[in-house]
Amino acid sequence: MDIVIKQQIAEKIIQSDDDFLLNEIKSLVGLSDDDFWDELPSEAKQAINIAKAELDRGEGIPHNEVMAEMKSRFLGK
Repeated sequence: MDIVIKQQIAEKIIQSDDDFLLNEIKSLVGLSDDDFWDELPSEAKQAINIAKAELDRGEGIPHNEVMAEMKSRFLGK
């Protein structure tokens, strides 16, 4: 990437007062200590844990099969 672009990005970050934007950038570049798991509702955590257990038991559908079905269903391919 061009050094000028990097400098322009850095300047925008320095000038920004937008906490949401700065937190997103912080997360994007790996400076955030936050774990998204901690912010998920308990219902979402429970659903994810159930899904993981199902996959561990071999009850999942392989990605390529899901993609083929979605392409067939929605793209007519």
